[in-house]
Amino acid sequence: MAEPAPLLEIRDYSLSISTFDGVLKVLDGINLSIAPGEAVGIVGETGCGKSITVKSVVGLVPSPPARVEAGSVRFDGRDITSADEATIRRIRGQEIAMIFQDPMTYLNPLFTVGRQLRDVIQAKDRLKPQSERRDKRSIQAKAVELLSQVHLPNPERQLDAYPHQLSGGMRQRVLIAMALAGAPKLLIADEPTTALDVTIQAQILDLVKDLVERLGMAVLVISHDLGVVAAICQRIVVMYAGTVVEDATTEALFENPKHPYTRGLLAAIPRLDGSADSLASIAGTIPNLIDPPRGCRFHPRCAEAGETCRQAKPPSLEGAPGHWVACHIYGGGVG
Repeated sequence: MAEPAPLLEIRDYSLSISTFDGVLKVLDGINLSIAPGEAVGIVGETGCGKSITVKSVVGLVPSPPARVEAGSVRFDGRDITSADEATIRRIRGQEIAMIFQDPMTYLNPLFTVGRQLRDVIQAKDRLKPQSERRDKRSIQAKAVELLSQVHLPNPERQLDAYPHQLSGGMRQRVLIAMALAGAPKLLIADEPTTALDVTIQAQILDLVKDLVERLGMAVLVISHDLGVVAAICQRIVVMYAGTVVEDATTEALFENPKHPYTRGLLAAIPRLDGSADSLASIAGTIPNLIDPPRGCRFHPRCAEAGETCRQAKPPSLEGAPGHWVACHIYGGGVG
């Protein structure tokens, strides 16, 4: 049986951003795809390019100063690499939705939850033909339905609450409800649990997982926490300094990590049977992307790097079925 065509397909995508200090080469040949209904996670250190990748794709990075240097982006069979602002806004409004890590930042403290949710529903409706738009009563009913869908208790009463009257977990549920208002095909969750305590994190992760299974939408989870993406995602993409270094199923990545950077990330996870003195770390820091290292961008921090790593960018090779890695170790040696 043939695999379904990707819902989102990013190919050889490179992006630069002009700054006062110089041109940042923030993305270098990114390849990433998500099938309909699939849950994919992107992990890596802060500054590795996780968020800028998806924000660029959905038109949330202003151009200028950002500039697409190469590559293409296709969504649901359409090339949107150079789509105009109106097209991108329409796709972002209806077919792609995002939730962010700090819900208080994205909710207006001056308006009730109900007012903000109804405004979102109306904005989505304006993208539809006049005959399909809801009246005020239907909009109110839809708002209650959305809050119920994200398991917010007493949804009718919560519509009259202001954001500061809700807990962090409840505010995050409101943002998820807003994201679902347009029945998106793809939900992008950018660090959705960072600002929440551990118990609430688990609840939000369970909610996102339930929504993916129940609604059949695809989800892209961005996180620096491998535990978060492992709880939701079937596949994990590891990024380093604007490049994809490994792409594999969640099970394969944890059982047999191939790239030295991925192995370093997994080694740094605290273990219940270990001690604080045994915690591993990756030496060095991420490179300056105005003048990134030649060859493999990870080689200055890699104990296994050889001359080939310092001179040539490694191609992405299939080290095992469905398990891709960009490392010279798997391409004939490091030299």
